[in-house]
This record gives sequence, structure tokens and C-alpha cells, in this order.
Amino acid sequence: MAEILCIIDGMTEPTFCTADYPNLASMRLMGYQDHTLGGEPETLNCVLHLLGVTDVPKDLRGYVEALGSGISVCQDDLILRGSWYHLDRTGRFTLPCDAPKELGNHLFRYYYLGQYKSLLVFPHLADRIDELSTYLPSSCTTEKAADLVPEGLDVLEDVFRQCLSEDRFMALWGQSVPVKLSPFPKTAAVVCGKGIVKGIAKALEMDLIPVSGATGDTDTDINAKVDAALQAVQEYPFVLLHINGADEAAHRKKPMEKREFLKRVDAQVLARLLTTSHRITVTSDHGTDPNTGQHLGSKQPVFALH
Repeated sequence: MAEILCIIDGMTEPTFCTADYPNLASMRLMGYQDHTLGGEPETLNCVLHLLGVTDVPKDLRGYVEALGSGISVCQDDLILRGSWYHLDRTGRFTLPCDAPKELGNHLFRYYYLGQYKSLLVFPHLADRIDELSTYLPSSCTTEKAADLVPEGLDVLEDVFRQCLSEDRFMALWGQSVPVKLSPFPKTAAVVCGKGIVKGIAKALEMDLIPVSGATGDTDTDINAKVDAALQAVQEYPFVLLHINGADEAAHRKKPMEKREFLKRVDAQVLARLLTTSHRITVTSDHGTDPNTGQHLGSKQPVFALH
């Protein structure tokens, strides 16, 4: 018997009710766990903690994003995530907006990661990372964008201001440098569509199972992902199945889209997982409130079968 850990990214919210999802409700509630372990309520920290990595390097996010996207970086590169948002008339950011495909600047390399996501690589600035202070956008959505200027490095402040206009801006965060993590202790496979989770798989030397149609959003082919997970569990003692659409819908502040997606996950994913003889664990990395778009650091329910 093998183990499938199903992480439903951003599943819970203040009004989340297990009874709304019959297959989830049929599982045994093992209790509630804080997957942040005192860190930020975001996917990188929480998924690594769920995989047993308790000592997560603080400067890791951008590098793992680069791994997940197949972007080559050098040991002395400084790497940051860039998240693009619309601004309202008061200068506060509201919903994610499409990131530009290109952003010309000789001081850094810019990579479009899809949707509102981008990555910036600054050569030869890795040694400046301890001087930086940035803001995690999912925790600051009520702030004015102009107040979220990264501090400690003039070039980052300049880039931030160049990308700040009346109606949109790019939040710079997740500063990191290349870091080596210890491999996952078991032979393991990962099925996912989200770039950061692909990067986690590569960082922990877990085998990444490619799935056509796995987008990391509500339009993902969840049946294909379940097929891949159930195939992988025939060969691997541990399989991580990560499903991300609920988190993205919540960031768009669309409560009904989030809940409809969770109903599809319950009917199409959990229903199939529960018919197997394998050990099944279902949880969320963190909550995401679809009314504010913010991540929540509350304890998450953990459900199990077998």
C-alpha cells in the first residue's frame, strides 16, 4: 500500500464547511494543523512543511520558482518574484492582472511565468540579499501600492517605481539565491500544475510527472491529474497530488468560482481516490479568503482514509 498526499491549495476560508463536500466529509478528520510553523501562510513554506522540511531557508521563493519554470540561474544571482495587480482609484491593488510578456532592462533578466506572474533575475547581486526588505502581496492587499516599495537596494526601488502606474503595478517579493535542499527521504512522485510546486519537486529530487492540461488554475484537467496520480502510485511509495485552482479563484475574489471548483474536486478527485486501497491524506497548505484575496494562516483540517 502506497501513500497519496492530496493538497488542495487555499481550500479553506472563514465560511468553509466540510459538509458541503460529501466525499471529503466521508473521510476521517484527524485534527487541525498549522502548516505555516510560524512562517508565512504561502505555498512554499506550507508544502515544504507538509513534506517534512521543517527548517525552510528564508530566502528560497524566487529560486524555487526558477527551478519550476526551467530558468537557469547562477550562484551569485539575486532572484525575485514579480506579481502584477490592478490598482483602484485610491492606489490600492485589487485583482491580479496579466503580466507583460517582456520588460526590457539591461540590469536584470525578466521572465513571464503566465497570468499575473513573473520572475526577475539580477546578476551578481546575491550578496545583497540580507539588505532587502519586501512585502508578500497576499498579506498586503489592503495597502496602497506606493507604500510597498522594496527597501535596501536602489535598483529594486527603481524597477518598482518604473512599473507603478495609475492603474497597475508589480509587487516585488520572494527574494532568494540558489540553495541546496536535502532530498525527500522516499522515492516519490509529484503531480501538479503550479510552478512553485514543480520547483519544490525538483529541489527535493522528487520525480515530476508531466500532465497535459494541468494549468494550475480552475481550468486544469483534474481528471488527467487523478489519472496520473493513480498511475504513479503503482510505481512510487509516495505521491503528492497538488491541486491549485481554489487558491487562484480566491485571489480573483470570486467566492462562487472557488466553491464550484472545490465541488468538482470533491466529485472528480476525492471520489476516485477514496475507491483505492492506498493511504489517502487530504489537507490544504493554507486558507485563502475569496472576499479579500488574502492567504490565511489558520490551522488546516487534515482528513485521512486507511
